[in-house]
Amino acid sequence: MCPKSWFSFLKGLFLTTVSLWLAPLAVQTAAGLDKIVTVSPRQNWSLEIGSGAAFSNVRESHLDNYTYVPVNITAALKLDEISLDNYHGGIFRGYTEFFFRGYWNQIVSGPENRIIGASFGPRYNFVQPGWKWVPFIEAGVGFGFVDSNPVHGPGGIYDHPRGMGQDFNFTFSIAIGARYDIDEICYLRVSAFYQHFSNAGLSEPRHNNRAIDSVGPEVAFGLHF
Repeated sequence: MCPKSWFSFLKGLFLTTVSLWLAPLAVQTAAGLDKIVTVSPRQNWSLEIGSGAAFSNVRESHLDNYTYVPVNITAALKLDEISLDNYHGGIFRGYTEFFFRGYWNQIVSGPENRIIGASFGPRYNFVQPGWKWVPFIEAGVGFGFVDSNPVHGPGGIYDHPRGMGQDFNFTFSIAIGARYDIDEICYLRVSAFYQHFSNAGLSEPRHNNRAIDSVGPEVAFGLHF
């Protein structure tokens, strides 16, 4: 499958995934909308800094419960222009970005102290006439380095293992939320995210591949340029 076909496939997959989520947003109060100018960034890049809180473990309750504070710097490149005006009444009208993110996750509860790394992936923005709020959905993959603390029993017997199995880990994440365009340059972004960390079994058999699965909110401030 050529890159263009992959891009079309991923864009269609995002649109299908969020169709039910966006349905309630299709009903808007008509009063006053004609006085609002929709902000559509003419710039191709954006840069933002954000933070929030993350709580785990949401998939396996027997693992260590982590709480960490993420600090992210994200750059995003606009890939296409606003389109799909006539598709399903325009509910999917919007454009696609590709983001590059560096992060520091300060662990405030858990066996380790920090996770430092980077991730990247696509984001789709749903732009509607008269809306200063721009809903979005994104997904990312990447890597992270943690000061791991894999405590285990003697002779390779895992009595009470704690912490990640090794320093190097892979990550993937998904997020939904909305961007509020203050003006044509400045914006705020609020989101809810899910993030996973694990080492894909690279630490085994010496140490268990123990994962972090976290959810939480985040707020960011950004600039279009």
